Amino acid sequence: MNLPYPAIIVEHLLYSFYSRREKILYVEVRRLSKAYGFSWALKDINLELHAGECVALLGPNGAGKTTLLKLLCGLLQPTTGEIHIDGAKLRQGPARLEPTIGFLSPNDHLYDKLTAQENLRLFLALYNREKEHGELETALAAAGLADWSREYVASLSSGMRCRLSIAKWLLLEPKLLLVDEPYGVLDGSGVDFLEAYLKNARDRGGVVVMATHHVARVAAFCSRAVILRRGRMIFDEAKRAPWESFHRAVGEFLPRGETWPS
Repeated sequence: MNLPYPAIIVEHLLYSFYSRREKILYVEVRRLSKAYGFSWALKDINLELHAGECVALLGPNGAGKTTLLKLLCGLLQPTTGEIHIDGAKLRQGPARLEPTIGFLSPNDHLYDKLTAQENLRLFLALYNREKEHGELETALAAAGLADWSREYVASLSSGMRCRLSIAKWLLLEPKLLLVDEPYGVLDGSGVDFLEAYLKNARDRGGVVVMATHHVARVAAFCSRAVILRRGRMIFDEAKRAPWESFHRAVGEFLPRGETWPS
């Protein structure tokens, strides 16, 4: 399945949205902690996110990356601390639908008994967004799913489901996009589509936070890196060249024998 010129397609879809929408976005995390029983998954996280940033959220297994993403989108309730978006306190709770925030993961919820196109229509209705039929078709084509638009989601592979999730958030237009380890299920053209979408969202004034173990790949287009270890933030720097402090920090959890590409 080939996906020619994904950046051009995504650029066309995003242009009208970001050209008419206010680009100011400011996220502030204050002393955020999350405990499961007597175990702290996150402890005393302080973080500021600004419009136009793409943040690589890195760390070994169990560092707290997914927990932080779920707190940022309100799927988890913090034990202590607060999250403010554009000055307003984030309301936690899984029943809440927050159109400003998107959470993209390979396990993103989709409805198996609806077609790909019906899923997009349903989520647009849930988030009170209106789109023309042609915009849905264009989003599906950009995702490489034009030939599967009327197929039930239950019949789609994990990679195709991830592509559909990307198309969903492309249409819903969140200002803050949280991405949790999407690379594993995507093929080459799927990765191209994902990264074209993320880069355009960043360049048009959104905020992207991506948790991943694909360090070299995400470092190529991120503007900042945050590293967690055992629930605590141990590194937070804007991208620079050279970036030796980052290379040293990620070296602690790269696979054995793998070195940073020169």
